[in-house]
Amino acid sequence: MTSAEIVAPNVRYFSGKSDSFIQFGSKWQRMTPEDEARFHTGYDRQTHEPNVGIYIVRRQNGLLRIGFDLGKINANLRPSTIERLEARWRQEASTTLSKSLLRSALRRVHVAKSFVRFEIAAERIEDWKTELEAVLSNADSYEHIDRRIEANV
Repeated sequence: MTSAEIVAPNVRYFSGKSDSFIQFGSKWQRMTPEDEARFHTGYDRQTHEPNVGIYIVRRQNGLLRIGFDLGKINANLRPSTIERLEARWRQEASTTLSKSLLRSALRRVHVAKSFVRFEIAAERIEDWKTELEAVLSNADSYEHIDRRIEANV
């Protein structure tokens, strides 16, 4: 399947305190931005359009964790897209983070074909939102997957 056949997902950001709750047994718990992003990701029941939720969470070290997971849509990031995101993050992190924060962030960065998670300086959030919106809203950033075919190979 070509990228022209892939419909780029609608992108939405989740951060801060949620108004939504989930029930675990008899207890109710407020959804985290990561919970909301995962819940949002997938196909709309009525329009069948793909959606991707991106979560933004403030870490105790002052950095912001950004992430998303494509597991519920039938597409992965292309290798060139993965390389582009990771190279940009590494270049920016090496110039904006202190050595100790960089070492800490390097242990937690994951850029893969189906999910991305990394930490940035808080003042860089608007640049990263713009970058991720541009990448994830572009059908050329994805390659189609068909799990049935992959399982038989």
